[in-house]
Amino acid sequence: MNEITTTLKRIAVYYLLLAINVIFCANIVADVFPTRNLSTVYLLVLSACLVLYYAHRVVPSGHLSFMTKALSVMAVLLILLRGVKYSAVSEIGVLARLSWYLYYVPILLIPLFLFAISLLVSAKGNSRLPALWFGALGLTVALLVLVLTNDLHHQAFVFQEGFADWDSNYTYGWLFYVVNAWQFALSLTSIVILIYKCRVTTARKNAWIILLPFALGIVMYALLLTDAMPKINGAHLIEFPEAHIFTAAAVLECCMSLGLIPTNTDYGKMFRNLSLAAQITDRAGTPVYSSAEAMPLTADQFALPDGSRIDEHTVLHKMPLSGGYGFWQDDLTNLDRLNAELEEAKEGLMEEAELARLQNELKEKQAKIEQRTKVYDAIARRIQTQSQAISSLAKRARETSDGEVREECRRQITLLGAYIKRYANLTLLAEENDLIASGELGLAVSEVLRYLNYAGKPGELVVVTEALVPSQAAIAVFEAFETL
Repeated sequence: MNEITTTLKRIAVYYLLLAINVIFCANIVADVFPTRNLSTVYLLVLSACLVLYYAHRVVPSGHLSFMTKALSVMAVLLILLRGVKYSAVSEIGVLARLSWYLYYVPILLIPLFLFAISLLVSAKGNSRLPALWFGALGLTVALLVLVLTNDLHHQAFVFQEGFADWDSNYTYGWLFYVVNAWQFALSLTSIVILIYKCRVTTARKNAWIILLPFALGIVMYALLLTDAMPKINGAHLIEFPEAHIFTAAAVLECCMSLGLIPTNTDYGKMFRNLSLAAQITDRAGTPVYSSAEAMPLTADQFALPDGSRIDEHTVLHKMPLSGGYGFWQDDLTNLDRLNAELEEAKEGLMEEAELARLQNELKEKQAKIEQRTKVYDAIARRIQTQSQAISSLAKRARETSDGEVREECRRQITLLGAYIKRYANLTLLAEENDLIASGELGLAVSEVLRYLNYAGKPGELVVVTEALVPSQAAIAVFEAFETL
């Protein structure tokens, strides 16, 4: 509701300024020096103020800014032509008519520039105008040429023979209606495009306000065309130039107030209410706008690149703008705390993983030891007879002093020892492998045979070929050799 009220108040100011012009236009103030042409001077001052107003309010660069300023310059041109017609060349028919025809340069270019503004709004970057606008430009130029050459064909304004009383005794031709239909159609199309492009719901809902000055402009045109516009002292309260200018200015003001056209105002209010730590500076680093949360920047911090840390938990972001820079600060306190907690958790998980790995290694070693112990126990049980025989032989050798008996015991002990060693070796190989090379079995048998020869029992092993034999089969063969 505040937006509607503000917009209506601004429109009211425009029409109040137009009403003031009635005092000068209707000859209420005598049109003599020094108050001569007060209406023209007044409207020129207002038009110049309009140029300055748009230069301040609209973004300072780009096609959008250029078109907005060009629109306001057309208002100045229209008032200048109005003054030229009624003052400088009023007594020279050809020049007076030409200045009148030249009215239609700003009259047709103002809606054309408004159309360009509607196409440029929301365009990315400094986008070029689309081909549609150049088509509208071509048609506008064609209509202007036809109006400016009206003295040759009389299709816009139809005069009496020899241009008698041309300033008051004329009628409108078909071209006049085409020109005015075109300018109103172009203006209405521009408004529709602006409303369609707007993504702010409240602005679209309040867009009906734009129809008020647009409708008033049509009413003023209709009154002037039908000569029904009220007169004071024989002069119309409102003439075509000011009707056109104030209608265009009021429509544009509505579009800017509602947010359909981006403006360059109220930044201070926005930054005062902004909860983010943000600021805009000029190129020298002097703050232009700053929120309450933003930290003042030193010269060194101003020169830092985007994404630099300015303290333990604050990151400074930097973005170049037209005429300066935009800065905003991110407080990473919570994020840094979470990262630290994650790092601690990661280290804890790594320690737990290392502990689990060591535990698994220990379990594997324990399992291997237990398995090896079982194998050793099985070997011990299997060679228990041989071990007992060695013990008996050793005891017998210690108890006798007969050298031959001792030698015989030694030979028997070495034979049994060789058998135990080779049996244990084959058993361990069988535990690790399902297949054993026949050479391993041959070495075991050969060693036992060698000690058997020392014991006085000759034997020989002949290995014909190399092959892989099942581990349990190799052990069975060696055990059979023991039996033999």
